[in-house]
Amino acid sequence: MPGSLEGQSAIVTGAALGLGNAFARALAGEGANVTVCDVREEVNDLVPTLEGSGVQAQALVADVGVAEDVRRVVDGHVDRFGGVDVLVSNAGVWRASTATDNLDKTLDDYDFLVNTNLKGVYLFGRAVIPHMIAGGGGNIVHISSAHLATGGGPDMDLYDASKWGINGFTIPWSKALRERNVRVNGLCMGATDSHMVRTFDEQNPDSGILENAMRAEDVAALMVDLINEGPDGRTGNNVNIAAGHPIELPPPGSLYIYSEAQA
Repeated sequence: MPGSLEGQSAIVTGAALGLGNAFARALAGEGANVTVCDVREEVNDLVPTLEGSGVQAQALVADVGVAEDVRRVVDGHVDRFGGVDVLVSNAGVWRASTATDNLDKTLDDYDFLVNTNLKGVYLFGRAVIPHMIAGGGGNIVHISSAHLATGGGPDMDLYDASKWGINGFTIPWSKALRERNVRVNGLCMGATDSHMVRTFDEQNPDSGILENAMRAEDVAALMVDLINEGPDGRTGNNVNIAAGHPIELPPPGSLYIYSEAQA
């Protein structure tokens, strides 16, 4: 039986490990041809698994914060698959940063965190939007943070700022692109058993942060549900996905922070 995304194609950033890996597998499982990218060489190992779902797949080692790399990924995807139907901007990094750090350290932290977490979202979005418009529509999914509601710890100032900044793209883009049938939404992630969470302060599987962590596969299934809402589905939404709560889409209009974008 054909998958719900049969005939579509998707790009997933930061797909070597964790959530991005699960997102790519879920999209392939629904019939989408997939391009994955990551700064890690291990992203190449994902291709046989994706192709095992009966789709075409390719992997590229690329830095989402470098414009030339982004162009190479998007152009390579379009050359092979003819367009872009789905972008999952998942690539993200974390590093401890606090208000008491000295200026030299915090400048380095700023470049490291913002280049990936915010600039990467900007570059990939702007690169795929013309192709989505030309193809009659599409879905952009930004992977954000549940910290938008509460903030993180005292050592997460730059990480949180980079994630808050994503809303500057999610909301205005959803308004600008609604009439072009391009939907733009954010998934605001709580603690998920992933590479990033496991490396917070050198966490290990027995640490408290993982006790109630969500499964990446469950979050990926929700991402597919979001895409499958179709052209008339929600846009300009941040969907809260919190550990200890059901991993499901809220009813349309029942939103996390921002109301649905209006044309």
